[in-house]
Amino acid sequence: MRLFHTLLYPLLGLLCLSCSDDEQETGSNPALNSGAITFGVDLTGFTTRITQDGTSWTNGDKIGTYVLNAETSELVSEAVNTPYVCTEAGQSVAFTSETPLTVQDDGTPVKFVAYYPYNADIQDFNYPVAIADQSNGSTACDLLYGTTSEPYVYDKESDTDIALKFTHRLSKVVLKFMDMEKRPLTVSDVKIQGMPVSASFNVQTGVLTTDEAAVADIAPYVNTATDYREAIILPTALSNAYKVSFVLDGRTREWVFADLDISLPKFNPGSQYTFGIYIDPTADIIVGRLEDVDAGNSSAPWDDGSKEEGTADGHKPAGYNLFPANEATDAFADTELKISFEGVAPELGESGYIRIYRKSDHKMVDEINMGEGRVSIKDGETLLNTWMDIIGVTPQGSSVSRRVVNYYPARVEGNDFIIKPHQQRLDFDTEYYVVIDKNAIVQEDFAGIYGRAWTFKTKAAPVIHGQEYQLKISHADMNAHFYTLQGAIDYCAVNIDLNAQKIFQMDDGIYQEMIYLRDQSNITIKGNPNDNTAVNIQYDNSNDINGGIGGGTNIDQFAPTGTVVPSSGGRSVVILQGNSEHIRFENLTIENAYGWTLGKNGQAEALFIDNKSAALLNCRILSYQDTLLPGGGYNWFYNCYIAGGTDFIWGSGKVVLFEDCELHAPTGTRAVMQARVKAGYLGYVFDRCRFTVGAGYQSTLIYQYEPDNLTFLNCTFADTYGQNFVEKNKPLVPNQPTVTEGCKMYGCTNESGAEFYNLIPEAVRATVRNLNESEFNANFGSREKIMSWDSNADASWFQE
Repeated sequence: MRLFHTLLYPLLGLLCLSCSDDEQETGSNPALNSGAITFGVDLTGFTTRITQDGTSWTNGDKIGTYVLNAETSELVSEAVNTPYVCTEAGQSVAFTSETPLTVQDDGTPVKFVAYYPYNADIQDFNYPVAIADQSNGSTACDLLYGTTSEPYVYDKESDTDIALKFTHRLSKVVLKFMDMEKRPLTVSDVKIQGMPVSASFNVQTGVLTTDEAAVADIAPYVNTATDYREAIILPTALSNAYKVSFVLDGRTREWVFADLDISLPKFNPGSQYTFGIYIDPTADIIVGRLEDVDAGNSSAPWDDGSKEEGTADGHKPAGYNLFPANEATDAFADTELKISFEGVAPELGESGYIRIYRKSDHKMVDEINMGEGRVSIKDGETLLNTWMDIIGVTPQGSSVSRRVVNYYPARVEGNDFIIKPHQQRLDFDTEYYVVIDKNAIVQEDFAGIYGRAWTFKTKAAPVIHGQEYQLKISHADMNAHFYTLQGAIDYCAVNIDLNAQKIFQMDDGIYQEMIYLRDQSNITIKGNPNDNTAVNIQYDNSNDINGGIGGGTNIDQFAPTGTVVPSSGGRSVVILQGNSEHIRFENLTIENAYGWTLGKNGQAEALFIDNKSAALLNCRILSYQDTLLPGGGYNWFYNCYIAGGTDFIWGSGKVVLFEDCELHAPTGTRAVMQARVKAGYLGYVFDRCRFTVGAGYQSTLIYQYEPDNLTFLNCTFADTYGQNFVEKNKPLVPNQPTVTEGCKMYGCTNESGAEFYNLIPEAVRATVRNLNESEFNANFGSREKIMSWDSNADASWFQE
């Protein structure tokens, strides 16, 4: 595509003085103290001009010129609108005049201004602009304005060859008519409608004043080399009234400039805008795209009849790499999109759009408006925007329930600009293309991605056989089945029997996603058996942006923006909910980055369990306040590391067994747990667990919340928890505990090896039952005994 660059014109050394050297020496001529001016303009290295081949100035090209006081912009001579003519054809040429401008040797700093094309009818510096009829060419409407870069002071030693720098003062549009496969279409009677066509340009001040009332059709020029339509237009804010009318196959059609794939607020002076107008001749489908913006504001006039071929492939300059790669055929249907910049790191834009189109019918399937952002959800009031996502498909035989959350549709990680499409927008085995407004990404080398400069095809749906379904999830292995955990969950919800055994193997990586698993069973999610930090399901979520513990609500998966959000999807990263059982995580991390990585203090669960049965083995669960909410039925945590600050374990299911776990308060805490156990539930059981605190910090173990159905078996406690067993040493409830109710303890010590029971303040210790060996063996002697509480017939499922 043609690139327009700003040119700085050097002096050309073309001397044309009004007196001879001899006359200067003798002083016999009264013109001694004045000088006549010539102008030089250079097109070297530039390939666009008004000539047919677009390479040179033409002998006879004429400009109008003035000389003004550099400080006041007033005339310094009676000469006005003095014509200068190009004396030759070429790229580096001189402009001279039969009546040249003259300057005096009086020390006055002056500046020169000029315009093109010349008009003899200028009155009071006002150049009339009329652009309605361009059918025979647009160069006559192409207003250029030239000035000198610095004030000029003449004396007899001064060089009077003046370099002018011209810039375009109007805008230009190029219209390309094609079918949906980028093949040219023959159209006729093309008109640009609704735009103003008259203005006045003040050569003295350089100000363009548009007559907004003077609206008429613009007949564009037909570029015979390309069959594109080209027209000079006035630089104005874009309006819904601006449209293109044309005739195709005997039928008049219209396309509105505002119906673009990106945000275009206005037409800027000196910019050329190339629009692709894609038409399905058999249907009422017209898709318009801004495919290129050349904004260099070259000082050479835009040409008519350029032989340069256009392209509908869009604009993607060098300087970055794409994922999926352009024209990739193996993209994940749940993929993220990534632009990796080679130079300066990108930043999030504050305006513009990111859009994904289905290639087969050019339907826009997803959109992110960078002018929006995350807003706190108020149930039944907040309106859905493009910075919210709807997570979770409805499993077979289940009622509609989806999680609505604020999320980050775009984020920056180092030199990577990462785009996360909304859930379920991409299908298997389908071609798409991406359009990104240049304003959506702030990076010095980024000029937008338009047309079809970034296309990819998703891979076919997984083909899985056998009684045990195994799916691989990876950010790096393109042979994997899915890119995200939620993608695998959603696929199984509608394609695999809910009771079939499903195993998801996750490759190493940070999986930036919020999870909603509802009404599905028999799913095992595996990380790295050698390193439970290698797979991290992580998100920055919190109560101030997705309020409440959350869960699903009845909302359409593809609800349009502006839809009222019934309720927030909650502040947790992972939610297990509904009629599901046998959900198991192994060897991985679940992290709410709001509390852990970012270090913010606020309600921000990493995991919320509200289903029948769940198990976590050798996992890390990380946040700050309210890290873990283990509810529902039966929960088992084996060899896990759970960390946080205020009440970082709270709520309860029937039985919540922590076995061989470490519960760590790195900066101390008001309480490790606020166990909101319902009456009749066994509640929390800690077996062979360690309660640790960051060095030098004080901490409290329990925030009393009756009934305090808590059981500690063979546990080790940081020394601080002895005197701080319960906040403010409140007695526990019930104050006469039994082996099945209230707070119980067996075989516990502190880090120094002392019996922990005796370290508890007396008023509290009286409400804690110290189990004997027979009571321990009868009720808590094995994992299966504990998980058999309330006649649970499924206790044997909880095994290593």
